[in-house]
Amino acid sequence: MTGSGTTAPTRNPWRQLAVSLAAATALLTAAAVAAPGTAVASRRSNDVVAAARAAHVTDAARKAAATVYARHLLTRLRLPDGSRRMHWKRVAGLSPSLAAILSDVVDKRALFHAPEPMTALGRYLQAHAPAGMTVSSFGSDSDRGKTVAKTVTFSPRHLPAGIYSAMLVTTFKPARGGASLLRADAQVAWYPPRGGAVRIRATDYKSVTVTRARADGRDRTARTLTGKRLARLVAAYNRLYGAPDVVISCPAEDARTIVYRLTFRPANGTRTVVVTPSSCLFVGVTIGGQPEPALYPAAAMITAARRALR
Repeated sequence: MTGSGTTAPTRNPWRQLAVSLAAATALLTAAAVAAPGTAVASRRSNDVVAAARAAHVTDAARKAAATVYARHLLTRLRLPDGSRRMHWKRVAGLSPSLAAILSDVVDKRALFHAPEPMTALGRYLQAHAPAGMTVSSFGSDSDRGKTVAKTVTFSPRHLPAGIYSAMLVTTFKPARGGASLLRADAQVAWYPPRGGAVRIRATDYKSVTVTRARADGRDRTARTLTGKRLARLVAAYNRLYGAPDVVISCPAEDARTIVYRLTFRPANGTRTVVVTPSSCLFVGVTIGGQPEPALYPAAAMITAARRALR
């Protein structure tokens, strides 16, 4: 307990977080050995096999890291002096609205008793964001014109590798004696595996054709690239994550919508890879004509395509 408030007790969270994230990063690094470039050109085929095997355990490693990170975020919560953590139970009126993430997400929660009234507690939370986080939103719930609960949400300034999103949501309402009950939810989502949209090697491809056109086929521009330019686009594709399972609103598309397509043509028996970044976050992929799970983020692939067409 300090003059600036209390934090939830923990057992060396920084060490746990560092170990889990280090394990996840090591697996991610191993899974990326198939990335293109001069160093990759000399790698043996068994390195690619090892990378593929490592990719299968990446999701488990990221889930473990996300779980530790969520617990870590809970420990960073700053509450007024005299606050105490309670045995977890569901409390009517303390059900926060969390992000529309359907899978690949963990939610670690805790219940606290704070000595401050609800309004004062809200002001305190907004003025005491956890270390490394900022207030991303705040609001209140009303019943017949009376405020019955308030919410303050914090977001990290920076996310660890492999983490898609994270937030710390506090929801609180009045308790007896002018105090407050507060529920804290640390929700962390990680990137899922790439699945069949496997990473590729630049040395297995002779060229890539980048096209830009309206959805109706007008204003078509195309350019075929080889060598280092091919390798750079392979690298951009290999850096993409598996697409997170989220609910989003996409802009309406029509005949004027700009569509990019990158077609990687094989130099040997490797299958043709077609990459189509959309205007709605995700990247479509087909390998040998077979649709594969979408990748993320589309903006990175669109930027790479634009540069290639300059």
